[in-house]
Amino acid sequence: MYIWYHINKYMRKLPFTLLISFVILHNVYSQSVQYQGFVFDSETKKPIEFASVSVLGKDSSIVAGTVTDENGKFQVKSERGNSSILRFQFMGYESLDFKPGEKTGNLPAIYLTASVSTLEEITVNGERKTQTIQIDKQVFDTKQFQNAANGTGLDLISRLPSVTVNVEGEILLRGSASFLVLIDGKPTQRTASEALAQLPANVIEKIELITSPSAKYDADGKAGIVNIITKKDQNIGWSLVANGMMGGQEPLRYGSDFSANYTGSKASFFVGADYRRFDIEGFRIGEIRTILKDSLTFLPSEGIRNYKDYQFGIRSGLTYTPTKREVLNVNWYMGEKQTDRTANLHYEEFVKTGGNINLFDPSFGSPFRRFFNQNLFVRKGNFQTVNADYTRSFANKGKITMLGVFEYSVLGGPLNNVDENEDNNQISLHERSEERSPLTAIRWQMDYQKPLGDNKKLELGYQFRSVHHSGNFIFENLNLKSKSWELNPEFNDKMDLRQQIFAWYANLNGALSKWNYNVGLRAEYMDRLLTHRLGKGPFVYEKLNLFPSIQFLRSFENAQSLRIAYNRRIDRPTTKLMSPFKNHRHAETIELGDPNLKPELAEVFEVAFSKTWSKVEISAIAYFNYTKDKVFRVNDIYSRTILWRTYTNAGTAISSGLETSLNIKLTSWWKLYASGNIFQFYVRGNPNGIETIQQSLNFNANGNTSLDLSKNLRFQWDATYIGRSVTPQGADSDYFLSNMGLKYNLKGNKGNVGLQVQNVFNTNIQTIVTQASNFYSTTDYIKYDRIIMLSVGLRLNDGGRKNKILKTEYGEKDF
Repeated sequence: MYIWYHINKYMRKLPFTLLISFVILHNVYSQSVQYQGFVFDSETKKPIEFASVSVLGKDSSIVAGTVTDENGKFQVKSERGNSSILRFQFMGYESLDFKPGEKTGNLPAIYLTASVSTLEEITVNGERKTQTIQIDKQVFDTKQFQNAANGTGLDLISRLPSVTVNVEGEILLRGSASFLVLIDGKPTQRTASEALAQLPANVIEKIELITSPSAKYDADGKAGIVNIITKKDQNIGWSLVANGMMGGQEPLRYGSDFSANYTGSKASFFVGADYRRFDIEGFRIGEIRTILKDSLTFLPSEGIRNYKDYQFGIRSGLTYTPTKREVLNVNWYMGEKQTDRTANLHYEEFVKTGGNINLFDPSFGSPFRRFFNQNLFVRKGNFQTVNADYTRSFANKGKITMLGVFEYSVLGGPLNNVDENEDNNQISLHERSEERSPLTAIRWQMDYQKPLGDNKKLELGYQFRSVHHSGNFIFENLNLKSKSWELNPEFNDKMDLRQQIFAWYANLNGALSKWNYNVGLRAEYMDRLLTHRLGKGPFVYEKLNLFPSIQFLRSFENAQSLRIAYNRRIDRPTTKLMSPFKNHRHAETIELGDPNLKPELAEVFEVAFSKTWSKVEISAIAYFNYTKDKVFRVNDIYSRTILWRTYTNAGTAISSGLETSLNIKLTSWWKLYASGNIFQFYVRGNPNGIETIQQSLNFNANGNTSLDLSKNLRFQWDATYIGRSVTPQGADSDYFLSNMGLKYNLKGNKGNVGLQVQNVFNTNIQTIVTQASNFYSTTDYIKYDRIIMLSVGLRLNDGGRKNKILKTEYGEKDF
């Protein structure tokens, strides 16, 4: 009764325009004709995805259009008697006109001929579009980003127009850190940075940026979804792909990965592994100013801030197709990641007292004390995931899929913090902590698709998710007199978080005249229970939320498309933000979470346009994102030298802007790619009763240029600029990065050799400022990661003949 009460209450508040859309989309034209078929490459006989299909009227104007799916399939409807020609187009291929005459329904296979080819053994039948706009997403081909090939998924995603990654490794999508990461369409409970950092860039084929998802996707991630599509072998027989990288010994930078595959007529199997060590040396310069009662404290500091980072993973999977209508996938992954952050900083503490003190007073006498802080924070993670999915297709072209996922992870690591007086080399503070946080997650879902005729498709689904995250946090201080370790009760706790989500969705896809549409509604009921040893608890949160989604896509003549979309998203707070006890991970900050945090809800609107010529691709996306119950990270004074950081729902945030991208093939050997994102970011709230308003005009840009110096040798230079952006209590400065590289492909495409220079101009520097009326904090983070890397890749394929492309995804890199 509780759930249905909220459904009825919410339905009364749905916008009137949404109801009108449903009525319009169900209006069926009786005088219509439908064409359907497949588009293939004439040489490889492989399906061509994203090919444009236009229906031309008798006056050569476009009266309807669509694009092909991943299997090369298309369906398009037009009014009877108003169509004479079907035109098929795709970048890198010759345009083809087909006259159906009186024929309707299933058309013969369409074969497009490549307009560009190379010499000798390797035939390149055109090139995939760098970026494609579909009804609910943008698709990026990772071949465009050659200089990221030796890195991870994190290096690849940072080159997309909507994405920024700051010097601390935080990923932002349109200014928000809240987005969902999928691997081959399957979710993970790990954070975006953890999931992407564990995936070698060499295994990634495409990146789908789903900023306006349909109702069939999880509603998590208020900025949208990033779906990583991994490479899959499609040859009968065995194949092997291996890569290695070396970037120096001081600090250590090296890595390797391999994947072995066997593909048969009914089954395929793969096994792969990767290891990566990538250390970075850095430097930190900062200062803190506080006013506490009648005392002004000035605390400047500087010193090294280095990272030691390693990770490895093992994965395997099996795909079995017992019949033409059945597919079973089983995948397993095990991995480990550890990052050691060392901050050895020299501090000087100045104190000034009096009745008339100014926070930015420049005059101080001798330092009150000088001390050397050694802080080592180790973050470890062990991950295991098993998933299985079964798909059954029916004669009426319907399909049912069942998916089960089990994930077990253990997070944590030690902290060691020491203060040593520099005047007498005596230890004045020594503290240590240990964290162990196991996480168990279960997912079960069922999805059903049913064709309805008249180019319509109904999608229905149910999903259950359960997460159990517990933690044991031990914090000890060294008694300097007795030399014994003592537990600090304010910082020790045990916590237990249990969260369940029940979800249902309905989605309708179809076409009306010249428009394709996708309309859906998703309902998610969440039940959250948090308990901890120090609290009175339990802390309970229950809520039913509805998530409508609408997408329209229209294809025009000459490979143009227009997309209009709206959807609602949610960002549920992480365990860290809700941890209701003190955490002292850094010498200058103590954190406290809020167990009563509510999820953030976002409304997202988009209008996207793309246009393709023979040698030029352009796209532009205008967007508006409104977030309520915004979680603020609020800083205040804990002591004269330590800031007090808390989290609270305290306001709203708005980002509105324009993303653009341009891809030009200047000559047969020179290509240019550029993308940018300019947006206005506005945040307003009332944390701790203090009215806060911050806004900034942000600009980010990515670009690269590729030159084919010979048949097998390519040079690429890329650059990224991240503009200044405000935060609720300060701002992050701009910074610039640039890389260049050479890649040589061996004869017969059996391997490659690469040479790359990262951070060419040594400009990985960012300043972060936080301030209020009684404190000011600024920190310069400098990373010395200008390096030269040598890479080698090997490809062995013993399969003699090509097999048709499988219609299911292998899930090779499921996290």
